[in-house]
Amino acid sequence: MKLKFLLSVATLLIFQLASVNQLKAQAIDSTKVSQAVDSVKGKAPKPKKLEKLKELPDPQNAGWKADKNFGDKLFAQGSLYNGLHYYEVAIAKNPKETGLYQQLADGNFTLRDYRTANKYYKMIVDMDSAKHTNWMALYKYALTEKMLGNYEKAKLLFEQFNQTYKSTQELAAIRKKADLESQGCDLGIKWRDDKTFKDIKVVHLDTNVNQPFTDYAPVLKDPKTLYFSAVISDKVILTGKREKFATFSRIYTAKKNSDSTWTNKELLRGAVNGLDSHIGNPTFAADGKTMYYTQCLQDDNQAIKCNIYKSLLGDTGWVAGIMLDENVNAPGATNTEPCLGKNEAGENVLYFVSDRNKDRGTDIFYAKQNGNGNFEKAREVGGNINTDGNELTPSYDAATNTLYFSSDGHVNIGGADVFKAKLAGGKWGEPENLGMPVNSSVDDMYYTWNEKDGIGFVVSNRPGGYGLKSETCCDDIYQAYRYRIFLAIKGKLVDPDSNNVVSNVVVNLIDANTGAVIKSMNSKDGNYFFDLEPDKNYKISATHDGYFTGTQLYSTLGKDKSDTASYTVSMKKMVMNKAYSLSNIYYEYDKADLQAASKTVLDTLYDILKENPTITIELSAHTDSKGADKYNEELSQKRAESCTNYLTNEKGIAKDRIVAKGYGKTMPVAPNTNPDGSDNPEGRAKNRRTEFKILNDKKQPAMQVVPITTPQN
Repeated sequence: MKLKFLLSVATLLIFQLASVNQLKAQAIDSTKVSQAVDSVKGKAPKPKKLEKLKELPDPQNAGWKADKNFGDKLFAQGSLYNGLHYYEVAIAKNPKETGLYQQLADGNFTLRDYRTANKYYKMIVDMDSAKHTNWMALYKYALTEKMLGNYEKAKLLFEQFNQTYKSTQELAAIRKKADLESQGCDLGIKWRDDKTFKDIKVVHLDTNVNQPFTDYAPVLKDPKTLYFSAVISDKVILTGKREKFATFSRIYTAKKNSDSTWTNKELLRGAVNGLDSHIGNPTFAADGKTMYYTQCLQDDNQAIKCNIYKSLLGDTGWVAGIMLDENVNAPGATNTEPCLGKNEAGENVLYFVSDRNKDRGTDIFYAKQNGNGNFEKAREVGGNINTDGNELTPSYDAATNTLYFSSDGHVNIGGADVFKAKLAGGKWGEPENLGMPVNSSVDDMYYTWNEKDGIGFVVSNRPGGYGLKSETCCDDIYQAYRYRIFLAIKGKLVDPDSNNVVSNVVVNLIDANTGAVIKSMNSKDGNYFFDLEPDKNYKISATHDGYFTGTQLYSTLGKDKSDTASYTVSMKKMVMNKAYSLSNIYYEYDKADLQAASKTVLDTLYDILKENPTITIELSAHTDSKGADKYNEELSQKRAESCTNYLTNEKGIAKDRIVAKGYGKTMPVAPNTNPDGSDNPEGRAKNRRTEFKILNDKKQPAMQVVPITTPQN
């Protein structure tokens, strides 16, 4: 049987990204790099001669060499899918022909099947582990690990690359790129592991918009009308023994429903969608009646050149467009992806992408629009937006004066990441990576955002799309939207001893990390309520004369759904000269040194002193009846002073707020002996204790302190 012809994703990407350079926006083209290295060595690259294929036999009926030859010819003509099919059959027939690994790796990489490419690059690297002659295989092996989201492994491989080839001068530019990719791996790890709340969510649009091949360039013409571009079939035909598209890229529209879904997909009405060229990338003037778009032609070798056109809205749809002049469309270059916006001076401009800067990939340009609607000669966008890599798919949000674009030349977590640059003071700010979830470990492009409506779109080949050839082969449209959650805390202020609500309480909402008061309220009825923000640590602090300060800790870290937490805050009455026991304060036998566990208990007293800064306390230590009176008094005094020193010297409580007092065995709370005179271990254990009493509260009138008397034995 005849081999089924498949439209290569590579060809479609050339159209979408508008140049062969952009086809490899996520990597360095091995052919170009090799040619650059050959140039350094004084060797000129030999051009490949393209042969016309007279027929495509069933690979099962040919020998492996014949399959390889047909694969080579198909690759030379840009028919990568078909070429890979022949290579795969050839390697199955002759597994020892390991030289085919390179074609299989590079072909799958170009088609963005990173999982398959990764397998073959690893085979090449393993075979080359001793001689290190194939530096590009190691580099692309690292790249595929990055594209698969294996950032830790990719980082190690990039570091291995730079270490292995550090003495090779002609690879200095590649080592620099490897270092950039390694930084991107660090960024990917950071954002992948960041569980904080993201107020932007991204959802995959269903088959009312996306279909199994390629969808791209989404833009809202108005809040309820989505324009986008798509190639709805991968069917190709043979014309003069060359592959030609049977289905061209076209512009489509869809309507927004009341439930925010998109339906009623249809071809753009009018004459814009021509019969013999690819059409896409629409953008609209403010009046809604002027559209700029891209029109592209493909030659026999599947190379594509694009130019920007202008169309007007007529009675029956969009009229056939007119190509803009050479002020925008540089002859011989690809000019594509137009969008209207403002420049640094606040003037109306047309942003677009072009590969006119030779050996620099694609850059963003802009052309100023005159009063008559024409455009002046285009110039390169300012700031640090363009790089030596590829910049593409610009869009402009007028509400925030922000230019969004994609790039593989800045530090990124995937192939092409979405960035933004804001206009301020007549200058572009530094580009900022939008991070996850807008960006992924693969290619993310065509980002648009409408700040007013809190909605946007992004195009991505991330896993989970409708691509049929591989999990990352094809681009789909995703909708971005602002995701809001509502968090709050509420509750009652209650005296735990009486279970009564405490009224007329000052309640503060405090940042638990900084101690700063965020909000404050006067609760007259004993209830409190505060709105909260995501990913913060809070503390509720409730104060009232005559009560210990009531506190409640609460965190919104990791919360991604609306929630109102409810907590009762305990407000215990403050009784002067009442002994409050501090249990589990331990010492070594016959010593006053604090153990670690004792410090933990004393930290609770520290919290009380900190939350109630106006009180003064007595901190007392007590012993059981064992030992002489004087000895016990001295030991208990030392122990009380040890506790006090910890609170003042280590925790920072003012010394004049604590009085240390050792009572020895003079104030037992339980019998040390039983009625028959025998030892009472349980009673003695209760008597060996540490307590505190409130002597004064400076926020209240001075209270009469009851003198403490020492009972006689």
